[in-house]
Amino acid sequence: MQIEEGHVAVVTGAASGVGLALAKGLARRGVFLCLLDVEGEALEAAAESLRADGATALTHVVDVSDAAQMSRAAAAVTGRFGTPDLLVNNAGVGGLLGPIWTAPAEDWAWVLGVNLMGVANGVRAFAPDMLRRGSGHVLNIASLAGLTSPPFLAPYATSKHAVVALSESLAAELAAVGSGVKVSVACPGNVVSRIHAADRSRPAAYRTAEGADPALLALIRPVFDEVMQRGMQDADAAAERILAGVARDDFYILTHPGELDAARQRLAELEGAFAAA
Repeated sequence: MQIEEGHVAVVTGAASGVGLALAKGLARRGVFLCLLDVEGEALEAAAESLRADGATALTHVVDVSDAAQMSRAAAAVTGRFGTPDLLVNNAGVGGLLGPIWTAPAEDWAWVLGVNLMGVANGVRAFAPDMLRRGSGHVLNIASLAGLTSPPFLAPYATSKHAVVALSESLAAELAAVGSGVKVSVACPGNVVSRIHAADRSRPAAYRTAEGADPALLALIRPVFDEVMQRGMQDADAAAERILAGVARDDFYILTHPGELDAARQRLAELEGAFAAA
C-alpha cells in the first residue's frame, strides 16, 4: 500500500517504542493518526510531541486485550475519520523471564491477552469496514521471537508465533474472498523500547511473583540482557524498514538482518525433517 498524505492510520501501543516510531514515520508522510495505548499520560505526551511537529493525532486510552474497549475505540475513530487505511496492531508486553514449568498462569494470561488477543481484537474491530470498502492494510507487529523459539521467554515467544500464524491465516482468508485488503507481519529484532518494563501497566488481576528459582534467574538474566543489547537497533530505523515493507506490500517484514541466524537454523532443521519424511 502506498502510504499517502491524508491517509488515516490506527496505531496501538503508540505511546513508546516501535509504536511511537511508526507514528512518527507516518506523521512525516502526512497521515492522520489515531493513537491507542493503555498508558494515558504517556500517550498524550507522545501525541503532543507529534502535534508540535504539525501532525493530526487523536488519542484513545485502550486496553487492547479488552474487545469491548477496542470496539468503542473503532467506533470513535471511524466516526471522526472514517474507515482507516492502515491498522497497526503493535501493542505488546514482555512478561516474566524463566522456564515454562514455573511460569505463573497470570503471566500466560496477561501476555497472550495483550500480544495475541490484542491483535485479534484489532482485526475484529477495524477490518470489517476495510473489507466493505475493499481496500486498506493490516500491519501486525510480531517479533523475531515469532520465527524462533528463544528459551526462558515461552509466553512471549508463543504469543508472537501466534501473531505470525494469525497474520498468515488472515492473508489467506482475504485472498480467498477476493478482498483488496493487504496484510503484513513485521518480525523486528531488538529495538529500543520499554517492553521489558511493561509490568508498569500489568493489571492487578495479573500481578504475580516471579515463579522462577532466584538462583536460576541470576544465571539467565545477565545472558538475556547481553543478547538484548547486542542486537539493539534504534526504533526509528526499524520503523522506516517496516513502513518501506508496507509500501511494497511485503507480507513478511524483517528489520534486523544481523539477527537472522536462529531463524535460518530453524528453517534448516525443518527442511531436514521434510527430507527425512
